[in-house]
Parts: sequence; C-alpha cells; structure tokens
Amino acid sequence: MKERLRLPKIEEIPDFGLYMDQVITFMDKVYPQKSLTKTMINNYTKDKILYPSHKKKYSREHLMLLSLIQILKKTLSLPEIKTLLGPISAESLSGDHQSLYSLYEDFYASFKSVIEVAEQAASKATEGLSDKKVITLTYS
Repeated sequence: MKERLRLPKIEEIPDFGLYMDQVITFMDKVYPQKSLTKTMINNYTKDKILYPSHKKKYSREHLMLLSLIQILKKTLSLPEIKTLLGPISAESLSGDHQSLYSLYEDFYASFKSVIEVAEQAASKATEGLSDKKVITLTYS
C-alpha cells in the first residue's frame, strides 16, 4: 500500500518524554513505509545528527528531528543531513530549541506548499482519465 508523504504539525507530535519503543511506534504511524529502527536512532545519535536522549526518554524535539531526517533521506545523503541538522541538534542539546522550531516551521510550510502544488498538478493531469490511470503522489 502506498501512503501520502506527510510531515506532522508540531502540535501533532507528543510533548512528553517517550521511550525508544514508543518513538518507533509513533514514527511507524507517521511513516508506515519508512521503517525506523533502534539501530538507526542510535546511529543518528552517534553521528550527532540527533542529540542523545535524556534518561532514555525522547522529547518532542527529538521527534521533530527524526521526522525531518525521514523526509530529508528521500533526497539527501546522511552526511548532507548531518551538515544541515548537526548544528541544530547541538543547540538543542544545550537546551536552545529556537533554531529547530524555526527550521521545522519553515520546512513544514514549504513542504505543505509543494505537496499542494504537486497534488493540484496531478489532479489536472488526471482529469478525464479512468480510475485505472489515475496518478497519485506517493512514496515508497
């Protein structure tokens, strides 16, 4: 089954600490075809793309970074993602989340706009076609 590409609004992301298994469950619901594993999260932390959990709990800010990583992996390599998110992760580690929230909000607005334009273009392209020939915006 193909799913629409989406990025959750900040308000849709839990604002309390989640353990690793809960993070995996949340991310699997948001990105059902983009499996996230404990090993991946640990590697993102080791590579300083994601700052370490606090007492084995992951915050909303961790989930925001993981969501950005899931989307960006479609077009960027992990070293490129590290270049983009590494400094923001380091700021978050020190307790300063302002850059992360600004980036996420800006990325969300741009992402939403691009998806809307793509869906409109797909809708126009499929006008008059039978259901079997409909193009949908999906990811795998």
